Amino acid sequence: MRPGALLAAWLLAGTAFAQDSVRYSGSYTFSDGIYLTFAAFRENRPSIPMAALTTAQGQHITDLRNAGDKLFRTDSLGKRERLDLAETWGFCNGGVVYVRAGNGFSRIGLMGALAHLVYDATYRSYDPYMMGGATIYTVEEQRFLDMASGAFLPVTAEGIGAVLARDALLKEEFDALPKKQRKKPETLFLFMRRYNDRHPLYFPTKR
Repeated sequence: MRPGALLAAWLLAGTAFAQDSVRYSGSYTFSDGIYLTFAAFRENRPSIPMAALTTAQGQHITDLRNAGDKLFRTDSLGKRERLDLAETWGFCNGGVVYVRAGNGFSRIGLMGALAHLVYDATYRSYDPYMMGGATIYTVEEQRFLDMASGAFLPVTAEGIGAVLARDALLKEEFDALPKKQRKKPETLFLFMRRYNDRHPLYFPTKR
């Protein structure tokens, strides 16, 4: 495709997206249910709506946060099948989005084009010189969630740099800082906020 035609197609697609979408704010309502993929979340269209989920006894699920692994749904042939919540991308419960991370599901703490979440993760450490075997420990971790790609990025200069590369002005300002300053948490979150201000997050209008 010629460059001019490609640009025209991109502008047309952007116009259509803007017409069918709204800028995210705290009043935006997410639909309850399970997201099997990141794309389902970005479309605000749960892969499995809450109304389709039941317990082993056939009772409707009302709270996914405490449902455990005993989830069922009825497929197109009328057969009940069990779902493993741990194998999904995430879910929405009461309009709040939870993402699979670490030991379970974590709420997105800050929503934006570059979102942020905190979660607990458990690890095993093996020391060949210790007779006691493995040491198990749990730590609190955090990640950026890039809403353009669905990638979970480390909260580091390298992590945010991958996103700032899309914004020449912010990338230039960030790279101009001393290396030590670029690594500071306050710098990372400052540029996260600035990126989100310059790149609003959009979701489809409520269906």
